[in-house]
Amino acid sequence: MKKIAILFLGLLLMISTAAAADNYNLQEFLSLVRENSKELKTAQKELDLADATKKEALSTALPKLMLDATYNRNLSDYYMYVDLSAPGDDEDGGTQKFKINRNNEYGLSVVLSQTLFSLNVLNAIKAAGQYQKLTDFLYDASYQEIVTFAKKGFYQTLLLKAVWEVTEKSEQNAHENYLNMKDKFDQGLVSQFALLQAEVHWKDMVPQTIGAKRNYELALISLKNLAGISVEDRITLEGALDSYPDMPEALGFEELVEARPGYKALLWEEKLRRTAVNAERSGYFPTLTGSFIYNFSSQSDEWQLDDKNDNFIVGLNLSVPLFTGGYTRAKVNQARIELDKTRIRVDQTRDNIHKEITDIRLRLNGAKDRILAAEATRETAERAFQMAQTSAKSGLATQLELKDARVALDQAQLTHYVAIYEYLSAYFDWEKAIGKVD
Repeated sequence: MKKIAILFLGLLLMISTAAAADNYNLQEFLSLVRENSKELKTAQKELDLADATKKEALSTALPKLMLDATYNRNLSDYYMYVDLSAPGDDEDGGTQKFKINRNNEYGLSVVLSQTLFSLNVLNAIKAAGQYQKLTDFLYDASYQEIVTFAKKGFYQTLLLKAVWEVTEKSEQNAHENYLNMKDKFDQGLVSQFALLQAEVHWKDMVPQTIGAKRNYELALISLKNLAGISVEDRITLEGALDSYPDMPEALGFEELVEARPGYKALLWEEKLRRTAVNAERSGYFPTLTGSFIYNFSSQSDEWQLDDKNDNFIVGLNLSVPLFTGGYTRAKVNQARIELDKTRIRVDQTRDNIHKEITDIRLRLNGAKDRILAAEATRETAERAFQMAQTSAKSGLATQLELKDARVALDQAQLTHYVAIYEYLSAYFDWEKAIGKVD
């Protein structure tokens, strides 16, 4: 008996553990998104790439030290022919040959080189720094985009859950109404047409409930994917659509634009394009490089270092482009065209930002008006439900009428939730639009 009790308790523990769900409020959910978002990880890799690009550009200005070691095995002899005839001697016989190679040849070369003057190197270093700034702002823009999407998804899922719950209650109420009508039909109190109407209404609610539940579950899966949560894990969102922030203050356009990381990234892209023009122009200018070289060589018929030679060389190399067939000019023109395209995009972006801000303000005002209207409707539904409760207690209203009043109140509350979600969605877009996502 004791063993059975232990097994029963263990089974209950397993069931309760399997049924347990992790609870997440908005801040906890956003923390998971920041930690596990694949989009943010991709943006972080762009930051790493920009850092590597900057280091690559800096390396072109630093000295380079190269070591080259060689070994050759000569499979045949090599001779040098020398004419040893005396001056004025016409006899052919004064030419002799000398073997000048050994079986084994060893060589070692160490080269230290330093770019002394190159506009291309200077522009590359400048461009790398600008590219790093650009990617920093692009990361900030991606971060704000993803966090805004996560906030809206969190509250949208709460809304879809409320829709499912209200739809489910409506279906249950329609089913109970059908059963009540069937009972009255059996008693001959209502017509068959009234019974069929009640049945159609009930069955029409069934697919609506199934669809509402499916929408909620799909939204929940999307949130799990965004936050890096396993699809198999059960989670519960802690939050409500019963409050909203105040209407944000209007900002000056220039102040608003300058705070947007995406716009800042575009301005840095314009600077980068300007540097690219200068980089292509550097093809017209000379390049000066200094070098220090050490050479060592040895030959031997044995496996040892004989007949050794070594020397040191210091040199300068000046490379002056005299004629490139118009290649440099073409590259400069291409860079200028890219710069002009970026400037046009800057102007277009400013126009789009102005349109976006205007649209968001209209959405905020419209959603606020709908919230006020929904609050009035909800208050009316609350009074109607209270009256139905009082009537039901005194026997003047049936339980079905009371449930109808409850469903009407739930639907009014749902309309209120929808209006608040629309306001929150516009508010989160406003935060992103002004570059101040919390």
